[in-house]
Order: sequence, then structure tokens, then C-alpha cells
Amino acid sequence: MKEYPFWLKFTGALVALTFLGVLLSYGKFILMPLAFSALFAILLTPLSARLERWRLGRAGAIIIAMLIVTVALSGILSLFTWQFVQFAEDLPQVLQRLKEIGASILRFADSSLGIAPEEQTGFLRQGLDSLIDRSGEYVTGLVNTTTNLFTTLGLMPVFVFCLLYYRDMYETFLTNIVDKKDRSQVDVLIEEIQRVVQNYLVGLVIVILILAVLNSVGLLIVGINNAIFFGVFAAFMAIIPYVGIIIGGVPPLLYALFLTDSLLYPVGVLAVFVVVQFLEGNIISPRVIGSKVSINPFIAIIALMIGGQVWGVSGMILFVPLLGVLRAVFEEIPSMRPVGYLLGNKIEYEKRR
Repeated sequence: MKEYPFWLKFTGALVALTFLGVLLSYGKFILMPLAFSALFAILLTPLSARLERWRLGRAGAIIIAMLIVTVALSGILSLFTWQFVQFAEDLPQVLQRLKEIGASILRFADSSLGIAPEEQTGFLRQGLDSLIDRSGEYVTGLVNTTTNLFTTLGLMPVFVFCLLYYRDMYETFLTNIVDKKDRSQVDVLIEEIQRVVQNYLVGLVIVILILAVLNSVGLLIVGINNAIFFGVFAAFMAIIPYVGIIIGGVPPLLYALFLTDSLLYPVGVLAVFVVVQFLEGNIISPRVIGSKVSINPFIAIIALMIGGQVWGVSGMILFVPLLGVLRAVFEEIPSMRPVGYLLGNKIEYEKRR
């Protein structure tokens, strides 16, 4: 095989990355729901295959598998909605507390900073005018986000069904586009991708359940109202790798600051999430999900930033596990193993001779 010079390979890699960035940016309307659908399709493949062995037919097996997942997700959503309704009962108290804090800030500005109430009113009016001027941008962003969400949710069932129904065709296509001598390697790659994605998604569900229990129990011990709502919310935020559980810990921390009379409560909430974050990062996720899809934190942070910039929250959810899948694929290709090593979290240095 001809060995190309380094500068040519480096230039080719830059061109490929540029093309990939453009494709991800302008093709997100189809690639984003397709990526979510592919993950769910791989997750449902074992269940669908088992139902097929019961002579239900491929289409019937897929529909039943999707219904089972839909019922499970609906149950979880109902439980979360019930907890949110209970939390909503405390909203008037939260608003009243915010008013009191706002009045305290205004009095502090008047007495300590020498800002007269008239000047404070002027500052507030300027801020309100600025908010109104930019409200169009916020509304447009909210509408776009909502539209993208409903579009994704509407397309996903169709995509998942098609990916599962024609999965043999896709595997045959991949094996036929390579040389016969490499077909066994393609089969290994397909099995490895399925195994990695299935292990990751199942492990992620288990991690979320464990975190929901730990968060809720910890907040109950601290004495925070609506502990189950906050605990489950923070657990679901763990879908966003590394930073999700931190984001999920902000609402209960603010709730403890606003609606409790002692600083022990927010300190207790902070301690709960610090402990849970430590357990999740060092014990729970490594043991449940494993190291096969683990990405080193530096690469993960870059993936989160790029994913958030390109696809928003969906990109922050998808890009890290997709990199984990790519890492598993690269480790099966001899020429790409250095890239797989660079993406991974195992620091194994070879001594230079």
C-alpha cells in the first residue's frame, strides 16, 4: 500500500473535518433526529429480534417493542409531571420570596451604595426596555427550539421503524461495498457498534435510576421539600455528560437559598450533589457503563462545546456518546487505533527508545 506524506494526510484530515462541520451544521434538521433514532433503534434491536422469534412478524415485533418503550416513557413522564404539580404549589411562596429579596437589594443600594430610588427605577426601566427589545429574539429562539423538538419527536418513530425494519438491508449494503477479504471486519465493526451503543444506553438508564434514588434520599435527609422532584430532575440532567448533574443541582440549591431560614439547608444540598457527583464520576458510571465508551475529560469538554454550538442541547447529549462509538470503531481498525487511543481515557504511555 502506498504511503502518503504527512502533509498530504494532514491536509486531507482538515478538509474532511471542515466538510463534516458544514454537514453537521446545515444538515442538523435531518441528522439530529436520525442520530437519536439510530441510538433508539440499536437499543430496541434485541427486543425486536426476540419478538420476531415469537412469530409476530418483523413489522409487528417492531411496533410492539416501540409501544413497550412508549408506555415506559409515558409512566416516567407521568410521575415527573405529578411531582412538578406538587412543586408548582410552592411557586407563590417562591415569587413572594423573590420580591422580598428584590426589595432588600433596593434598600441596600439606597443605604450603602447611595443609589436613590429614582435612579434605581431608571435602571430597572432601562433593563426592562432592553429586555423588551430583545424579547423578539428570545421568542424566536423558543419557537425554533419548540419546532425542532416536535419535528424530532414526530420523525423519530418513523425513522426508528424504518431503521429496524430494513436493518438487514443496511448490513448487506455495508458488507457489499468493501472487498470480500474485509467483510469479516465489517461484520465485527457492526456487532461492536451495536454492543457499545446498547451497553451505553442501558447503562445510562441504570445510572439515571441510581442517581434519582441517591439525589432524592439525600435531599430528603437534608429536609428539602419536593425532594423527589428535584432528585429525579437532576438525575435526568445526567444525560448531558459531566455538566448535567451540576445543572440539575442548581434548582434545589436556589430553592434552599430562597425558601429556608438557615444556611445549613443550601450547604446540605451542595454537599449532597458534591457527594453524588463524586460517586457518579468515579464509581457508578465506570462500573455500570464501563470504560469502552469513556472519553477523556478534555475531549469530552471539547465535544460538549462543539455539540452545543452546532446542535444545541441535543448536540451536548449526542456528541459524547457518538465519540465513544467512534472510539470503539477506531480501536477495531489498525490504522485508526492511535486516534482511538487519543479519544480514550486510558493513559498508557509507551517508553521512547
